[in-house]
Amino acid sequence: MRRGSKADEIMTLVFMLLALATVVCFCISSVDRSITLTLGGIAVVIRLIQYVLRYFN
Repeated sequence: MRRGSKADEIMTLVFMLLALATVVCFCISSVDRSITLTLGGIAVVIRLIQYVLRYFN
């Protein structure tokens, strides 16, 4: 995957949306913390996959 390609932009958008959802869930005290940690973990995994795909291409 090249930087700036369509797939790279989509993965970045998904990462940003998940990161924003994590912050929102963290700020709302009534939300279970496992949901916040799950969203944050998925965001981190997506970003790591993106870096690995950039490295090998």
